[in-house]
Amino acid sequence: MKMSDIITEIDQILQIEKDDDNETVLIDPKTKIKTVVPKDPSKPGAIAKDERGNLTLDTKTKGTVDRGIKPGDNVTVKNA
Repeated sequence: MKMSDIITEIDQILQIEKDDDNETVLIDPKTKIKTVVPKDPSKPGAIAKDERGNLTLDTKTKGTVDRGIKPGDNVTVKNA
């Protein structure tokens, strides 16, 4: 196994920077790169709680963003 294979298997953690009625803005704490997740159910990008209660972002599934999230919460990227 190569080092690049191991690095791609690590789940990426993003933080919620802003959450409003139209979109949720996530930021990578290391690189400061922002990711915008629209709250339109017809567009891909769904943030929901998993079975453990942790927030996860599924980049390939169309859906909505879970209510009750707030800036500073951590989100795990499921399909990087």
